[in-house]
Amino acid sequence: MSFTGIPVIYGISPHETSATPLHQLGVKGVTSDGRKYRYAQAGGADLAPGLLTMATDVTTNHEDLAVNTFAVGDKQITVTVGATAITANEYEEGFVNITDEAGQGIMYKIAHCPATAGTADIVITLAEPIVVAAAAATTVTLYRNKYRDIIVTDGTITDLPVGVPNVTIAEDYYGWVQTGGPCSILVGAGDTTPGAEITIDDTTAGGVETRATTEICIGIQPAGVGADIGEYGVFELTLD
Repeated sequence: MSFTGIPVIYGISPHETSATPLHQLGVKGVTSDGRKYRYAQAGGADLAPGLLTMATDVTTNHEDLAVNTFAVGDKQITVTVGATAITANEYEEGFVNITDEAGQGIMYKIAHCPATAGTADIVITLAEPIVVAAAAATTVTLYRNKYRDIIVTDGTITDLPVGVPNVTIAEDYYGWVQTGGPCSILVGAGDTTPGAEITIDDTTAGGVETRATTEICIGIQPAGVGADIGEYGVFELTLD
């Protein structure tokens, strides 16, 4: 058996964007000065520089779905989708999670998922073969690649942050979002404290604030004088 490491691209230009993908979603990029990035696609709106972004929520009608009884070695499964459409490429590079019954606890990467208007059976092609056969009661959940269709945070502190663009990434375009190292980010209405950890601001879209004990940590504000509310401060991102 051979093994390969996680793809990492060194010496990237974090300001480059494109209408078509140049890399796989989620590929790591590192600048010559050591800042860390992930390759991502903007969702249905432009992403402005310095605004924290998040993954799209799991779609309720794409959770806990009935499937056909697939066998070990199969690379296609038939899924009964609920009454919410699937758009072209929405689940490319995403995952099928076996939610319940035989095979539960295993995820498979999606190679192709067709578009549908919803309330239909679709055939999903996997990038890897099934390792545990399904039973009649097996159910699955469709999970997007977290770097596809990313959007600016909206004040919901329970969302999944993915990174901060350093340049405008136009709607549906591809580019790099920063996940590690010093980064310019909007200070939200909750304000930040030098030397303290930061999290998603619960009021200002794309902003950050000082982290409370139970909230997710996305970075640290360096010690010293920080930026005022509504300005863009320098923060040390720790998402990667």
